[in-house]
Amino acid sequence: MNHTYDLIVVGAGSGGLGMSLAAKTIGLDVLLIEEKESNVGGDCLNFGCVPSKAVLHVARQFAYARQAETFGLKTEGKADFEKVMNYVHGQQAVIRAHENADYLRQEKDLDVIIGRAHFLDEETLEVSGAKYTARRFVLATGSKPRKLGVPGAESINLYTNETLFYDLKKLPDHLLVIGGGPIGCEMAQAFRRLGSEVTIVDRGERLSSKELPEFSEILEAQFKKEGIKIMHESEVVAFPTPNEAEITTNKRTKTKLKFDAALVAIGRVVTTDGLGLDKAGIEVKKGKIVINDYLQTTNPRVFTAGDSTGLYYFSHGAEKHVRQLMRNFFVPFLKKKHTYADLSWVTFTEPEIATFGRSEEDLKKDNVDFEKITQRFEDDDRAITDDYRYGQLVLYVSKKSWFFGKSTLLGGSMIAPKAGEMVQELFTAQLAKLNTNVLFNKVYAYPVSSRINQKATNSIRTGDLTPFLKKVLGVLYRWQ
Repeated sequence: MNHTYDLIVVGAGSGGLGMSLAAKTIGLDVLLIEEKESNVGGDCLNFGCVPSKAVLHVARQFAYARQAETFGLKTEGKADFEKVMNYVHGQQAVIRAHENADYLRQEKDLDVIIGRAHFLDEETLEVSGAKYTARRFVLATGSKPRKLGVPGAESINLYTNETLFYDLKKLPDHLLVIGGGPIGCEMAQAFRRLGSEVTIVDRGERLSSKELPEFSEILEAQFKKEGIKIMHESEVVAFPTPNEAEITTNKRTKTKLKFDAALVAIGRVVTTDGLGLDKAGIEVKKGKIVINDYLQTTNPRVFTAGDSTGLYYFSHGAEKHVRQLMRNFFVPFLKKKHTYADLSWVTFTEPEIATFGRSEEDLKKDNVDFEKITQRFEDDDRAITDDYRYGQLVLYVSKKSWFFGKSTLLGGSMIAPKAGEMVQELFTAQLAKLNTNVLFNKVYAYPVSSRINQKATNSIRTGDLTPFLKKVLGVLYRWQ
């Protein structure tokens, strides 16, 4: 006997929970399947966003305490790592109270099955011997850390974000971080602030290589100021012993580095193991599920959300996918395609790097007529009082055809403390296609940090003041 649903969602992470609850709310008969009870909540709650941000919060307190020594406060010692982890797990427990199978069944009236799902054919899933069919399926099975395949790696305990917050029992004297992306950078700074010596080994020319080069330079300057060692164009090629890494730089120079713990953060891969995708007619290429602009697989019944799309690995990206799928399921005659233009992301180092909308490269590729505005923080009053004059904001703005014409934001990036919060009004303005005059005319409370957004738009207006226009305005003023 087959159990039939309107929608079956596989995976109870950010995408799966969002998809199943949204569909249930509007009255669909929904089944949510998760392989393990402990995995409900997904990577974000269990291994990613939540524990990492909790660690960063604690580490920030240590950094501020040390900075206070400038004003006479005396501090010494390292963090009590057990207490740090107790705090992290405690914050997870608060969120887990409403992200668990029993809560979903009892409070949300959602059918939840714990077990491994695999396709039998194009419209049937099997879980623990029971068969399930649905009008549509959404795969939200997430991603996992990319493994480091070098000699000796299999015989030592290399941490990833999935094991770091559970298996690491003491604060390492020297943490080796392999990878200079968001996870590597965030954890490098956190553990340095908690008291570890930290070395980042990155194969690229700069940290956070997907961000603007000038932002990477600012971030690296802060890291070096805090005592984080960075090895660029370098790779770990072997582990001769459990606490020693052999590293090549520029593919020539070899060095050896001693460490107490090593974190591997070299990217992520989509989780497709054991799903029987071939039996469902779902094509996979280079480890990624093949999808179209509507997040639909090669099986018309099956869609993807979250990390399973292979597009990007953000929890809020999963939320974006859920919104797109829900709209397309119920407004099929006005289907929405996937786009990067309505996405923002943040690297939660200090300073934060926040990016939204379209990039300069993307705009040039599409021959969009735009203006690039760079606003430095060095003369901003709040940046001066709070000591982050290194901050910078870059905006991409559509060009106006005439003085009173409309100019809109197309995208941008900011590096500064709390940049992730400050760019949100810019992101809203971009999505709503607001005239930049809205920000120009807004009166900000002095001296809030986000006044820098207005300063950037001021340059648009002052740039319009040509010598001829100044003469015209002078005539108008004196005429009255």
